Amino acid sequence: MRRDLVTAGIEKLVNAIASGHFSEGQALPGEQGLADFLEVSRPTMREVVRALADRGVLEVVHGRGTFVLPRAQWRDVETLVEVWRQVLPQSEVDERLTEVRRMIEVGSCGHAANNRTTKDIAQLEACLERFSEAAAAGDLEAANRADVDFHNQILRATKNPFLMSVMRPLEGALAESRRRTTADPEVRARADWHHREILQAISAGDAEGAKNAMRAHMNQTWEDLRGSDSPCDRG
Repeated sequence: MRRDLVTAGIEKLVNAIASGHFSEGQALPGEQGLADFLEVSRPTMREVVRALADRGVLEVVHGRGTFVLPRAQWRDVETLVEVWRQVLPQSEVDERLTEVRRMIEVGSCGHAANNRTTKDIAQLEACLERFSEAAAAGDLEAANRADVDFHNQILRATKNPFLMSVMRPLEGALAESRRRTTADPEVRARADWHHREILQAISAGDAEGAKNAMRAHMNQTWEDLRGSDSPCDRG
């Protein structure tokens, strides 16, 4: 079975749910009807349904059919974000994702300041150096990787084993907004300054200062996202 057919089927069904063609609580057509809708074979259709059931998008009730679950029950963040991007303005999706980051990362900075080790500080410093070098060279992909690594290293420095698992699903959803903002040299410069303020507070063991520095960074991130979503940018 070609995986690209399954991927295309997943995308088509998710888009149909986003558009309201299939609504929450609604039963999907039977096997042959759904296969015809997706323009795939029945085995491929079953793989599509299985994949979306694993993500919490669909529920297969034996003897009754396959139903679309409420979005609040979906387990896959990227699928959820993709649907909301088709329903809401991109700026609102960015704002909601930034809110999630703020709620998690501000508190994490406080714990990182209390629990960081010398090795954690060295790794955070290395991330910032890589970010600065990539930004100066205009290597946006490397700058993005260093940015993500810096924020992930803060989560590791908390010594809470669950935080990375909570944030990891958001990385794909945040990738597009990160690319948009990192493309702007002024945004890269602001991010570098905020990162260094955060690191200084964590290194000093200043929990409140670290939280305040991350809060300021998240506020600036939201302002930068709003600027990147201007009418001119949307063409």
